[in-house]
This record gives sequence, C-alpha cells and structure tokens, in this order.
Amino acid sequence: MPDINALLPEEGDKQHQHLVRDLRYIYRADSQKARQLARIQQRLLNGEHPQPRHETPGIQQSLRHVKPTRPPFTEARPWQRRLSIIAAALVVALLVSSLLLVLSRSHRGSIGSPSATPIGGLNTLFSLHMIDASTGWVLTGQAVLRTTDGGVHWKNVTPAGTTLTQGSIADFGTASMASTATPQPDGANIQILHTVDGGQTWQQATIQMPFPRQISFIDPLHGWVLAAVRPPGGAAEPVGVFRTTDGGKTWANVATVLFADSTPPGRLPYGGQKSGMRFLDASTGWVTGTVSSSNLAWLYVTHDGGSTWHQQSLLMPPGVPTSQLLLLSPTFFSPVNGFLPVIFSNVNTDSEIATAIYATHDGGKTWQSTTPLPVVLRILSFADTQHWWASDGTGLYSTADGGKRWLKLSPGAIFKNIAQLDFVSDKVGWAISLTTSQASSLLKTVDGGRTWTTIPSTIS
Repeated sequence: MPDINALLPEEGDKQHQHLVRDLRYIYRADSQKARQLARIQQRLLNGEHPQPRHETPGIQQSLRHVKPTRPPFTEARPWQRRLSIIAAALVVALLVSSLLLVLSRSHRGSIGSPSATPIGGLNTLFSLHMIDASTGWVLTGQAVLRTTDGGVHWKNVTPAGTTLTQGSIADFGTASMASTATPQPDGANIQILHTVDGGQTWQQATIQMPFPRQISFIDPLHGWVLAAVRPPGGAAEPVGVFRTTDGGKTWANVATVLFADSTPPGRLPYGGQKSGMRFLDASTGWVTGTVSSSNLAWLYVTHDGGSTWHQQSLLMPPGVPTSQLLLLSPTFFSPVNGFLPVIFSNVNTDSEIATAIYATHDGGKTWQSTTPLPVVLRILSFADTQHWWASDGTGLYSTADGGKRWLKLSPGAIFKNIAQLDFVSDKVGWAISLTTSQASSLLKTVDGGRTWTTIPSTIS
C-alpha cells in the first residue's frame, strides 16, 4: 500500500500542505479511511481516471476528434487535475464524517465534558435527601439539583431567575416534590418555591418574615414554614408559623409569637430558641427547641394545623444527670411510628454530654427514650424503624434494633468533616463531607457505613 502521508504533486501548494498533513495525521488510525485514501492516491499516481457510466454523445465525439497539440505527458495532466479535485472532495467528505463521529463519541463518553460541572463546584452542599437508591435531591448555595442515578449525575432544576443563598433551606418530600425558602435582599421577606413535578415547574410566593428556619410539606397541597424575626441566638426568639393549603400559591400566618413575658394559652412562647418543625398530617405537627432550664423539654404540638399549640413533656432517660435539653425535629415512618432526637447538656458548664432518641408508637401522644449514647451526635439518619446512624462529624455509630444497642464503626480516613448523613436502606447511604469552607464532596456506602467512597458527581 502506498504511503498516504506523502503529498501528491497537485498538493504542492505550500499554503495547503500543512493542513493536508495535519488532517492525515489526525485520521491515520482509521484503517477503513486509510484504505480508501490509499486507493485514490494509487490511481492518481498511476495516471488512471474512471470512465463515466453515462456518456454525453456530443461531448465524447468531440473529444475523440481533438487533435493532440502537446506531448502525451502534458495531455494527461488535465485529467489528473480533475481527478485530484474529485479525490480532494472525497477526502474532505471522509474526514468530515470521521470528525463528526469522533466528536459525537467523545461527547457521549466524557463525564468531564464542558457541559458537566463537578458537584462541589457549585458551592457547599447544604441539604441532601435521597428518596431511594436512584432518585434524590440536593440543595447547594446556588442551585436545587436532582439525580436519578444514585448521585453520579445531577440536573440543575432551579427555576430561571431564582437566586439562592447560604440562608436558603429546603424540604424534599418525594421523588417529584420539593420546596425551598430563601431570605430576600430586602431583609423583610422570604421567597417560597414549591414543585410537584420533579422541578419542571415551580409555584412561587412570598411571605413577610426575614429568616426561614424550616419548611415542611406533607403532600402537594399542605405545607408549613417556620420563620423568625431575627437570626438565631439569645434566650428568646420571636417566630411565625405560615401555612398553605393550595400548594404554595397563598400563605397565611396562623401562629405569631409575641414579645411578651408570659405566653397566652395556645400560643408558642417567646422564650427559648426554636430548632425546627415537622408535621405528621394536615392537623398534627411539632415545633422543637431549647430553653435554659433543667430537664424541661421545649416541645409543642398542634392538632389544628398550627393555629394553637400545647407543650408536651418528656421523661429523662435513666443514667443521664440533670441536663438542659435540645430537641431536634422528629421523623415519622408511619402515622404512629416516629423518632425524636434529644441532646443533653450540663446545665452548669453548658457542655454537651449525651444523645438519646425518643420513640413514639402512638402518633406522638407519648415518647419514650431508647438507650442513650454518652457522646453528642447531632448528625442523624433513620432508614427505617430499626436501622439508624449517628455521627459527630468524624465518628459513626449505628443500630440495627431501634436504639437498644449501638455499634461504633470505623468508616475510614475519608469519612471526616461530615455535615449530613442520609440512608435509604440498611446498607446504602450517602454523606456530605466538607472538604473546605467553600467546597464539599459526596460520599457513598453500600455496606451500612463500614466503608465509604467518593462519588465523582457532576452537574448538567
């Protein structure tokens, strides 16, 4: 086979030589194209030219009667030039088709293509919730993301024109339902976004209070927002509870905390810091918090959708000394089964000393403590009524019997600076790891938390 990298005489023009050589060099590994180009080049070198299938009689007859006026060698060159033009056209067609094929394959096969961004590139991951092993949501400082392949690829479903901030919060209820609340630059309002179709469309509204604390939807229509008048801090905190019954189109302030020394009956108190809110159904919900008093649970329940509230008490678990209690939002797996995390602190030194998970099996009417852990573990995940995980950011504990016995795991060096855990089964879970103050990575386990790997997640 002739060397197809050798230039034809007709290609002697210097301004084309570099282009021709470069193109041939790029596509020299394609054996099929190389054989086609070699056959064309061989014919040109041998002075051959193809015979047309259909001849025009007048033209062919006139060519037969043309008297040669030049030597045979020079007479053949016009045919070679024509064939060179034909060959060049074929070469360009072959190269263009090859280029398109290569580009197409490259685009399909490259995770790091220009349209894909590492998930840590959109600021810190704030909130993660996986619905199952495939589908889940993430809130970052700039976007709402959704995955359908277990967190490898994420789609930015943030509505156009929306600006999220580090003060944004989210609630991810199902594979198709999500909600966000974002403080506005005016310092007086909160923007609420709600989707029920996986982020394809969003309902938008505004409520008049500056700082969102928690948002919770129990179905596409019924939702609540706990909002504060000022940032967290201090011994007291005025808040409001807003409710929607039309999917976030309109919101009503159903409970406002007053600046008062005493709390009127049926109202949330001004005193104490509010830590969260969770609703079980359209009527029953809880607001949790903490107050600087010994053995006093800041736990209020409503049975009328948030209009009136009443305090509930908790029994101290055995073996835990007199403490100040910090209650986190409850989690429910059914209308009757739920879990309420409680952090215990030394009243005199304000040092945190233990963690206990309270359980209810009657829809929150009563709560009983499971076995306390002698460490403070604010990062919690419940896969079901039996399998739970807890972490302080570096250590990891798990239980497979609903909190009766806890096992300390050794998750490895990669498990550090953990900000959130999220398990969907007794084996499969994810964790947000803060790599720097402005970046984070997504970890995954498939053996119940014993080993973890970093997911090379990208956003499109």
